[in-house]
Amino acid sequence: MQDLSNTEFTTNNASQHQDVDIKFIVAKIFGNWYWYLFSLILFVGIGILIDIFVSPHYTVTGRVMVTGYNSQGKAITGTDESTVLNKLGLFSVPNSVSNEMEIIHSRTLVEKTVRDLQLNVTYWGQGPIRYEEIYKNSPYFIKLLSLKNITSPVEYDVRVTDDGNKVKFEDEDSDTTFTLSFGDTLHTWYGSWVLVKNDNAVEVGPKHKLGMIINGYAATIYTYMENISAATTNELVNIIDLSISGTTPEKNEDMLKHLIGLYIQSDIADHNKVADSTIAFIDNRLVGVSEDLTSVDRDIERFKKTNKLTDLTNDANELLQTSTTVNQSMADKQVQYKVLDDLEAYLQDDRNNTRIMPTTAPIQDPAFVQTLDKYNSLELQRQTYLQTSTENNPNVKSIDIQLGQLRGDMLSMMRTYKKGINTEQSDLESRNAQMQGSIQKVPTQQRMFLDFTRRQNVLEGLYTYLLQTREQTAVSKSNDIAPIRVIDEPVRAPLPYFPNLVIIIAAAIFLGLLIPSVVIFMRELLNRRVITADDISNYTNVPVVAGISHNKYRKQKIVTNDSGTAIAEQFRALRTNLNFLMPGAGEKTLMTTSSMGGEGKSFIALNLANVLAVSGKKVLLMELDLRKPRISSALHIENIGGFSDYVVSDIKVKDIIKPSNAHPNLYLINSGTIPPNPAELLVHERVEKLFSEVKNEFDYIVIDSPAIGLVTDSLLLSRYADVVLYVIRQRTTYKKQVHIVQGLANERRFKKLDIIFNDIKSIPGYGYGYGYKYRSGYYEDRKPFYKKIFDFGKKKTTGEI
Repeated sequence: MQDLSNTEFTTNNASQHQDVDIKFIVAKIFGNWYWYLFSLILFVGIGILIDIFVSPHYTVTGRVMVTGYNSQGKAITGTDESTVLNKLGLFSVPNSVSNEMEIIHSRTLVEKTVRDLQLNVTYWGQGPIRYEEIYKNSPYFIKLLSLKNITSPVEYDVRVTDDGNKVKFEDEDSDTTFTLSFGDTLHTWYGSWVLVKNDNAVEVGPKHKLGMIINGYAATIYTYMENISAATTNELVNIIDLSISGTTPEKNEDMLKHLIGLYIQSDIADHNKVADSTIAFIDNRLVGVSEDLTSVDRDIERFKKTNKLTDLTNDANELLQTSTTVNQSMADKQVQYKVLDDLEAYLQDDRNNTRIMPTTAPIQDPAFVQTLDKYNSLELQRQTYLQTSTENNPNVKSIDIQLGQLRGDMLSMMRTYKKGINTEQSDLESRNAQMQGSIQKVPTQQRMFLDFTRRQNVLEGLYTYLLQTREQTAVSKSNDIAPIRVIDEPVRAPLPYFPNLVIIIAAAIFLGLLIPSVVIFMRELLNRRVITADDISNYTNVPVVAGISHNKYRKQKIVTNDSGTAIAEQFRALRTNLNFLMPGAGEKTLMTTSSMGGEGKSFIALNLANVLAVSGKKVLLMELDLRKPRISSALHIENIGGFSDYVVSDIKVKDIIKPSNAHPNLYLINSGTIPPNPAELLVHERVEKLFSEVKNEFDYIVIDSPAIGLVTDSLLLSRYADVVLYVIRQRTTYKKQVHIVQGLANERRFKKLDIIFNDIKSIPGYGYGYGYKYRSGYYEDRKPFYKKIFDFGKKKTTGEI
């Protein structure tokens, strides 16, 4: 005989199979309203506790505008004083918003802010509900003199003495206690600090709990760098939005204000370094040009005295006017060539390799201007690195390499530009040669005077250019307005962003509804047992002839003469259905079986036999589950002298038929002694004789057989049964075991096969899942709400026999 427990069968309803019954889940949701209520109360309560006990978190925001150049390199126009001064100071490096966002919350600025404001030291006080950071309201402060690189915070419990002049510190980690007066200096293993009194704080008593935490600089700097946010609203504006969040908004406001101030001062300092280098170069050149100009003036004075000249003749006026343009152009080119010679010499001098390049070059080519600005920026960056490291630092060496390349590029550009000046100078000299033919007619004195004048004009132009540039640079340096303007001072938001009671309550309601729904949905999604009649019909087309409700009476015999329960009525309905299941005169034998033990087949057999007996029929109940007999114990009958004893001995049939003690019309053949080989007994020839005799004597015969999914005993008894009732129990039988029923039907193992759906619990909004919805108080004992809660999860009490 093949094992049917793991057999898969194809049914006509396979296409209707579904693992999740949405209607059932919806009914479960509405039926478990009390769990939703409990969940809502729980989560709303948790939300209220969070709102009460969690410190409020505020966001502090500020805005600054970069008034140099935007990220696309386009000039920002305006009439403010910063813009005017930048037009005069030709040496300021354009500001990129993206770069400025990185600079403003760089480690250097954040570290200086933390050290200046001692943000790594926090002061705490006991509030009405929780400890809170009291910041400026602390009755004491400490001034750090030195602090080692500590990796874990140092915490103190603090109390102010009765007289208010001393402070007691207790370190629970090291179990040390000390008391200091205001002004005292403490030297400890992690550093030293001075105790300072806060005269602006409200006086507190010795019982007021205070606390102080000293964190390492590295941890504090990292925390603030992660917490500070710098962003722009869009790429078309030069405005940077700064924000920081925390539980102490006053401290965060001070932090952002100080950070912005350091940022502005650092920008001004960088621009002043460029201006200082330019002024030094111009001063040096002014000395040389002034000496050359003085020499030319003396030569002119000596020439006039020697030749006794007081004025030029009118004959040369026309010639001078004609040559003025050519001479002026040649003078301009000579000035430019002279400046380029000086700058080239400056670049070639190794002593200037670590100095900022002057920006006096007359070259207006954008590539040269960009290269010069990049060179000065790298020079400033190199000086910054050298403040904290040596020239052997890889970063410094890398910058030196870049500076060398940039010096070569600028030298190449200058030489190219000088070649262009030479070409233009050649053209001018050619034109000037034509003029010289006419000048030959002028007296020798006049011609020599023109040479002196030309030299004087060149030197005067160069001197004027250098002097004007120096003044412009000095004006640019003297102003303290950086190309950054504070639009909005840092200020905290009026309301905390967390905890926000409205959001918390909304989230609590959402979770209060979501969590029970997810639990119910997942519970049903992972369920592999039969819950509703649809779970049966999806796997088999064998009809369900009856549904038996959950037995909450803790007894096995339910049906009596005066029973008025829902279960009793369902058994009476099953008795009525038997008239249609066994219409023939000779059909009187019923057999119950199931897929496995514990599905209630013995319970069904006992009560079905009893309801038939109550109707006036003479009924025989045969306990043929020889492996695990349970009916005898349910009827309190000693299990001796039964079926197994009859088969193996000469006992007569009438000797094993016993009154059931349940009803006068109900008789029992108990299983008898449990045999070692039940299957062999069931095929014994005396079994057929037994059934022949009892069919003549009784109106109905009800057989309680073993579970067919475990052993073959039920199949051996099937030839004696006119109808087989296959018991499927709600929340016990696996869905895959319903395939066994369809397999038996397909193979026609039984004459007639029907299903009884046992132990059905009503699902609010869904009924029993079969069609029985006994809602009246006559059939259903209703439980109060609180009993349903306490009964949740209790073990089933239906008879599992």
